[in-house]
Amino acid sequence: MGKEWIEKLAEDLRERGSEAAEQYGREQHRAGIVTAEGKVFFTALVLSLEQDLGEIRSQLQGSSVSSETYMDKDGPATIRLTRTRFPWFDATLQHTGEDVVLDYAQGRGVRGEQNLTTSVDRKTVHFAFQVDVRDRLSIAESFGDNPHRFDQPEALARYLVELLFQV
Repeated sequence: MGKEWIEKLAEDLRERGSEAAEQYGREQHRAGIVTAEGKVFFTALVLSLEQDLGEIRSQLQGSSVSSETYMDKDGPATIRLTRTRFPWFDATLQHTGEDVVLDYAQGRGVRGEQNLTTSVDRKTVHFAFQVDVRDRLSIAESFGDNPHRFDQPEALARYLVELLFQV
């Protein structure tokens, strides 16, 4: 009789804890997918950005709005995108575990022509990786009324290029 309360307590713990343990296991599984596939997604995103920027360079060759767009890698998880004019932009794209963050400033004319009394507003767009019930990875804007969601890195690359070039 002295041990019945322990058996009851153990049974209660099993019942209440099993759901939490299952949820924890699912979260760990999804975190593993994000860790493994997020790196692959980001690498493919960078390659798509390089291709898209090369195509823009080719299409604008000889145009009055032609300007070199630079893409510099700062390690495996950070790239910097810069363009000096028509439009100009200065952007950093960084992959940090469960998310990708774009921090950028842009303008129509030439970088440095801003009125000295006006500061350049930087913007930040935060994208979070998500894993669906079928273990498929996607990424979506973390904030906003109608956040954009991307299943393929090429689609996110297109969105980023359009965002940076449309002022």
